Amino acid sequence: LPGLPADPAQVMTSDDALVMEQLPASILIIGGGVIGVEWASMLIDFGVEVTLVETAARLLPGEDAEVSAELTKQLGKRGVRILTGIQLKLDTYTYKDGQASLEADTGEGKVILAAEKLLVSVGRQANIEGIGLENTDIQLNKDVIRVNGNFQTTEPHIYAVGDVNGGLQLAHAAAHEAMVAVEHLLGNKPSGTAHAQIPRAIYSHPEIASIGLTEEEARRQGHDIKIGKIPFQAIGKALILGEPGGFAKVIADKKTNDIIGVHLVGPHATDLLSEASLALLMDAAPWEVGQVIHPHPTLSEALGEAMLAVDGNATVI
Repeated sequence: LPGLPADPAQVMTSDDALVMEQLPASILIIGGGVIGVEWASMLIDFGVEVTLVETAARLLPGEDAEVSAELTKQLGKRGVRILTGIQLKLDTYTYKDGQASLEADTGEGKVILAAEKLLVSVGRQANIEGIGLENTDIQLNKDVIRVNGNFQTTEPHIYAVGDVNGGLQLAHAAAHEAMVAVEHLLGNKPSGTAHAQIPRAIYSHPEIASIGLTEEEARRQGHDIKIGKIPFQAIGKALILGEPGGFAKVIADKKTNDIIGVHLVGPHATDLLSEASLALLMDAAPWEVGQVIHPHPTLSEALGEAMLAVDGNATVI
């Protein structure tokens, strides 16, 4: 961020944080997206005093608002100080007596944010320098490599997959893109995957997993929607594990009855999402997934019950 020193001893990126040899007593994390949330969740478990700040109105602004609210509540219970909707004054940054500090404007006035370390978790850029692009006819689009649906660049015998092309910054998304590219260069006709069919996983505690549209996106795109939501508190296995927080949420289109979004926040959410991914791929309706017999007691019952809840047929509540 402009105004902050490029000194990993004081101001770290997530790459710098991965090679820390000693935990700080306190840390200020700038950016409440995926990376910031994951680091905040981990460091609070290690006993670090964590302050997490986000300029948007809520954490994880790209995820469903109810998921964001649940995560904020659970991180707060674990001791993370969370400030959203703030404006950082980067030109006020100082470092003195082992403490980094800067000012911020909040809805309740000016505050001084101070910690032993700063972790900047915003503004990641594609690695496009020093790889020889200047020797090709490859074109860029907003500092990422421009590709078509088969991940060909504007120099057709060269393909670009992963974060470098501006898609979802996820390892499994990059791996899928690579398979599509290989199939295409072998002369086959690969079936690309729409952006909305790529699952998203956040490895915080609680875990978050989602696929498809959020409730806000669905309404903004003109869908007349119906929603099913089941708390993990109603699921026996979650109680057995001692992790009753969170929920499973299913969004469906009233007209087509297709599932258009699934959102999970809670225990092992990332392990549970693949069933929803298959449902979206097959254009399944909630009642169809609801007919699947989920073994009891398992966490997978949350998703099955949420599917039934879309039409008011849940059995657990």
